[in-house]
Amino acid sequence: MWNADWWWDIQKLLPQGATIAPVILASDKTHLSEFRGDKSAWPVYLTIGNIDSATRHHPSSHAVVLVGYLPVAKLDCFTDNTRSPLVEAGKSGVEMVCPDGWVRRVFPILAAYVADHTEHCLVAGCKENQCPECLAPPDKLGNLLNSLSYCDSHRTV
Repeated sequence: MWNADWWWDIQKLLPQGATIAPVILASDKTHLSEFRGDKSAWPVYLTIGNIDSATRHHPSSHAVVLVGYLPVAKLDCFTDNTRSPLVEAGKSGVEMVCPDGWVRRVFPILAAYVADHTEHCLVAGCKENQCPECLAPPDKLGNLLNSLSYCDSHRTV
């Protein structure tokens, strides 16, 4: 991941000696129980893009950690206050001890969210038969049309 152009573009904006920690989140809905109704949750896994992908993909390397389980809840429980520590860390950076023993200012940013189509639709806030990445109507999905415009973060938020 560290050879991507976006990484270098962001790195140029940071102070001398600072770096980014591209956070990669992954989730997949899991069925928990049928004893007290249909209970399900989303386990959320975290890794960082600074770790080589060959290492990240081996479970024995322990490069991916289970952050927790997100319960199935209403959207109003997730407020701006919940996200504010993450936003602040991405803007100001956090001092961390790196593997070489040096303390560096690290800017954690969300670089990727790995999920199946259902979870992508849920996160994007669109219907399951819609595309979470472009503005194609359901009857046009599967057709490559150059005239379609992709969603952007400003329009989504």
